[in-house]
Amino acid sequence: MSRLIISAGRRFGRFTVLFFVVPALVIFCVWMSLLDNHPIWFIASGFVVMPIATTALAFLFGTLFAGFRRSKIKGVSEAEAPGLWALWRSVAGPRRAARTVVILEGNLNASVREERTLLGLLGNRLFLTIGIPLLAVTDERALAAILAHEDAHVRNKDTNGSLNLAEFENGFGFVFEYAPPGTTITGSLLHAAIGWLSQSFEREEIRLSREAEIKADRHAASSGDAEHAARALLLLATADVHFTETVYDPLQHELRGALRPPRPPLDRMLEAAGQLREPNCLNVCARRAWASPDDAKSTHPSWAQRLAALGYTEPPDLDPIAVTALSTLLNSSVAQRHIAEFDTKWTARMEDHLQR
Repeated sequence: MSRLIISAGRRFGRFTVLFFVVPALVIFCVWMSLLDNHPIWFIASGFVVMPIATTALAFLFGTLFAGFRRSKIKGVSEAEAPGLWALWRSVAGPRRAARTVVILEGNLNASVREERTLLGLLGNRLFLTIGIPLLAVTDERALAAILAHEDAHVRNKDTNGSLNLAEFENGFGFVFEYAPPGTTITGSLLHAAIGWLSQSFEREEIRLSREAEIKADRHAASSGDAEHAARALLLLATADVHFTETVYDPLQHELRGALRPPRPPLDRMLEAAGQLREPNCLNVCARRAWASPDDAKSTHPSWAQRLAALGYTEPPDLDPIAVTALSTLLNSSVAQRHIAEFDTKWTARMEDHLQR
């Protein structure tokens, strides 16, 4: 049953709820027909029919209004990051770039998601998120390959995991926002009705995401230089391993029993990125990334699996980048301002956490 529902969700998106609503409407109409001729049955069955009807109505509201509110995120302007915008425009094309919001973050990451407001009647927007640490460990060629990977997610319609399936889930999320389970009857009934689907949704989202990553990697390789795509992927994998060992693991150790926030992770990552300019350090970390085991619960395949999909049976040797994308694609003052903001926010968050 769960496979059938998820399959319908992938195909019909938020409109899958009609498979629930139509039978509920039929039940409601039959129930109303009892009012004149069988009033006792009408009253007795109302304790069952009314919760079904209100839950169906909640489904309809979720279908119509999930994604009604447009996100207020502004992102960085073209004046602040002219090189980054130009690179994205060259990869995605002017039309897709025109409806994109470019966002900077403090993690080693790049992602894209799509927002379809009011069933797409108010237009679609893309939110391209790029981490400052990613810009610090790549050059323009590598970043172009990474952006081609993100553009492939848009072309393949698998942004947000699977856009249709994500919108199906967003319908539930909209209802739960206004009718929380545990505090409202409608929310509790709806949560009980679909709660058993949560694990199936999670497994399907992981499977779809892993497939989407491989497809996007292959698209990036076929749309440009395959070696550049593999190099970009391995640079990202190398930085991931290096930052885990030199930044995140020590930071977790320092936070145990800390009385005040330690040095912020972004500041540490930008310093550690300089160590990857040494060929020996770079390639040692690359081999460690290749040897990293696959996590079946992760939404991404292992680095070795992703490179194997591009035809590699062992990690290629890497040459250190000469000039970082951070130094060429972002205005220096803009980069420093965002770095300071991320560090300040992290420090404030840790202060709140440590005071509890």
